[in-house]
Amino acid sequence: MTEFRGFPTKDELREIKRREIVRCASEKFGREGFDSVSLNSIASELGVTKTALYHYVSSKSDLLMQCYQAGLESILEAIRKTAEGPGSAAEKLHKTIVEYIKIVTRNDMQYLWNYVPPVVKEADGTIVQERRDEVDTIIRQLLADGVKDGSMRADLDPRLASLVILGAANWVGIWFRPGGKMKPAEVAENIARETLQGFLA
Repeated sequence: MTEFRGFPTKDELREIKRREIVRCASEKFGREGFDSVSLNSIASELGVTKTALYHYVSSKSDLLMQCYQAGLESILEAIRKTAEGPGSAAEKLHKTIVEYIKIVTRNDMQYLWNYVPPVVKEADGTIVQERRDEVDTIIRQLLADGVKDGSMRADLDPRLASLVILGAANWVGIWFRPGGKMKPAEVAENIARETLQGFLA
């Protein structure tokens, strides 16, 4: 994420405003659902006109994609930290999965796993796929590192194992419901432990 220092430039100020629009939209989509939220309601909550929003988004679907991209950036930022942290590769991978799941179960993120696929355009899909590939690369590298440091099975296929892990983690964003017996952090810990159990040395 870009950091701004001192007085922001015109471009930096525009980016600050765009982020605020995305933040507001993410929260409203999460609370009320994509279909129930209009650009007018987002503009009203921000205290601006609908016309002003069109300086930053071309449509409601475009705004949804920007929310999704911001969500993927949040995931990448979190898992980069855990992947670069202390511990064996297996320990870092456990923490990485936990952080991933904690983010996808957030109220302002969970709707993305349900609403984005139908509105992804080919051009937008390219950007999204790049981010997903970055996530996959991090997971695969941790798995490969685990084979090297002995914390993961020696016969492990990092590519296949990454698909299994991400499949399990992504589905949590589909089926998880707030108010259940387990909190997001508990669900994340349990999924991480069960998913990795068959891969550990």
